Amino acid sequence: MPNYSTAGKQSQAQRVLEKRAHDLAQALREQGDPAGSLNTVTFTLGKEKFGIELKYLKEVQPLDCLNWSLVPCTPEFVVGVVNIRGRLYSVMDLASFLGLRGRHLTEQSHVLLVRVGGQGGGPVMELGLISDTLPVINRIGIEGLQEPQGTVSEEAQRYFKGVTAEMTTLLNMESLLSDPAIIVDWA
Repeated sequence: MPNYSTAGKQSQAQRVLEKRAHDLAQALREQGDPAGSLNTVTFTLGKEKFGIELKYLKEVQPLDCLNWSLVPCTPEFVVGVVNIRGRLYSVMDLASFLGLRGRHLTEQSHVLLVRVGGQGGGPVMELGLISDTLPVINRIGIEGLQEPQGTVSEEAQRYFKGVTAEMTTLLNMESLLSDPAIIVDWA
């Protein structure tokens, strides 16, 4: 009779739970809406609200529970690196990158691990974005999006798809994560 260890059972159970979570998240990401809305995750940076399409969100983690470190000699918008299950990800302060007023990390801060690319063999970009609060999943109507006004620079506006009536700025993740300005070149 085989001897099953507790660690083996936990490992198998963990794999099953991770697969279920992945499948549920994937179903929600792919869920369409005939009324012309997008599944989004909204989060705050200071007093500003931002949203990203759910299809770009890989996971959300509380910052205070993660093993993260500051990285010297990096631009101000690089908060540091975070270790999530043995992988290191850069963590970006979007507010600093967009030139919004500064804020401090708190116990309520979270890391949104986002991913862009990989379709058709293209390059993949993954990084963490800081959120001041726990993000919320909701829908944003595409037809209700308006052009961003003068609250941020024209340069920063290229990262926006639009602004909702509730003043949530929908980010253009493809544009943001493909911008060479977010790459720190150590060479």
